[in-house]
Amino acid sequence: MIMKCFNKLFLFWLVIFFQNINAQTLIKFDENSMKVDESVASQVKNMYSSAKNNSEIHLSFLSKKEKKKFNQKTQMRVSGIRSNKLIQFLIDSLNVDPVNMALQIDPFEAKGKTNNDIGRPAVGVSWTQANYKNFTSISGIYHLLVLKSIHFIVAGEINDSVNGVIKRKIECDKANYIYGDYTHIYIPPNSLDCACDEINFELKEFFTPSQLLLSGLTTTSAGKPLITGGMIHVMAYCNGKEVPVVKGKNIEITFTSIDQSFNLFYGKERNKFIDWEQDKKADIDLIPFEMEDEMEGDGSKRLKLLTDRFGWINCDAFIEEGPRTELEVNIKNSSKKIYARLIFNDIKSLLPGYFTDETKAKVMFKNIPENKKASLFIYELMENNKIKWAIQEIKTGRDKEIYNLNFQTTNYQEFKKVADKIW
Repeated sequence: MIMKCFNKLFLFWLVIFFQNINAQTLIKFDENSMKVDESVASQVKNMYSSAKNNSEIHLSFLSKKEKKKFNQKTQMRVSGIRSNKLIQFLIDSLNVDPVNMALQIDPFEAKGKTNNDIGRPAVGVSWTQANYKNFTSISGIYHLLVLKSIHFIVAGEINDSVNGVIKRKIECDKANYIYGDYTHIYIPPNSLDCACDEINFELKEFFTPSQLLLSGLTTTSAGKPLITGGMIHVMAYCNGKEVPVVKGKNIEITFTSIDQSFNLFYGKERNKFIDWEQDKKADIDLIPFEMEDEMEGDGSKRLKLLTDRFGWINCDAFIEEGPRTELEVNIKNSSKKIYARLIFNDIKSLLPGYFTDETKAKVMFKNIPENKKASLFIYELMENNKIKWAIQEIKTGRDKEIYNLNFQTTNYQEFKKVADKIW
């Protein structure tokens, strides 16, 4: 049972060492303790934070005193359980990917045998059920190797109020209509679960390149690029608390500027970044313009959907599979407030750049559709409606590295004029 955690980690790489490991870091547990208490957690956090990116960390779990006191069976059991506990802690508390960890066993020396009898160490044994059995049948002391890989951090954060907010006071027991520049929302009577007679409703719209850029928004789902028709953020509040939609009820949202089919995606904020997740059961359809909406019917369509939740809503479609590439941008005089975004000219898609070093001077764009014309935006929002920014036209796949950017400082309006010419 010592290794039951590993049964679930199918991407795990097993590394077996038959010789002593150098430069180990001892994680000190209380004697006979298997618990990751505050002291153990603090040791691991300090060790991990002080390690350099792309460095390997060797962890051991038995003190010299414990090795002298415990017999071999106890040494194996205690070190195995502690390593198991530390693996789960690294995953849950430090977000270390299992693929960046490897289990190690320092075998007990068999009586009458030398190290030469054991053979050379097997390194990098990939996961199979068979070699897992062979691995866990070895008698020895467990260690753990952790690779501190580069942590990609999105360059820029959500700033969703910069474009303005449409606010309305609505009554729960009445039908309510909210009209934005790109969106019509119908809230049927008694469809909101609230204790207030009057609630505050907010609508934020993001449809143009400049609206997306200034708000720090992007169009990706689990790292895969999306084509967007437009996105909104809708919320309802009762005395400052969020108001949900009544179970079994729906809110009707019509996107007046979208005239083609899209899928519905809901956004989840993770580390100041919106990741979009598709609702495959969504009720979404194209409908004709109607006279009752005071619009002259000319045969054109618009997109309507029904939703039972508020929050981030996006009309999207996945970009077709094809060759992918990367782009590295070297930014001089960077800052923590820098945004990095890549907008495609012929598809409505906007990808985030990721900081790849601690100085935040380098940005990487990953999983980019190849052979596309795109506009690279590097910018920083400043005080008094000013923005420092640079733009460079590129061809994805051909341009692999950008390092000479010419920055200018203007007001938002000048920035918007350039950005909104893209699509």
